[in-house]
Amino acid sequence: MEKPLELSPFGRHLGVKVLEVGDGFARIKLPYRPELTNPAGKLHGGAIATAADTAMAVAVGSVLGELGGPGRHSTVKLEIKYKASVTDGEIIAEAKVTRRKPRVFLGEAVVKNGNGQVVAIAKATFMVRDNAAQDA
Repeated sequence: MEKPLELSPFGRHLGVKVLEVGDGFARIKLPYRPELTNPAGKLHGGAIATAADTAMAVAVGSVLGELGGPGRHSTVKLEIKYKASVTDGEIIAEAKVTRRKPRVFLGEAVVKNGNGQVVAIAKATFMVRDNAAQDA
């Protein structure tokens, strides 16, 4: 299920893989790699935030379908709370659309490590551009 990330060269660069997507839900994974760490050897908070944001964006895109093409929706607000560090393995971000208005979508994501421990919780607001949401 790589199609949603065809729109995100950054996601591909980081090694993000889409595991599941559909009907306002997405699950992605990001492997731990040394080049994604902070000086302490822990997965960088920015990489964790990217996983959460990407999962939510893919979830929004699943609602918009073909209308959610390149540049049709973007993050305008992202809040994240970090709960634990990651020093190996991978992280899994599960996201869902929690509210939908004509041009605004709200999403939530939970990021866990390979053992199922919660690493971060995020919320985001996405703006839909053009007429994408009016036709959905």
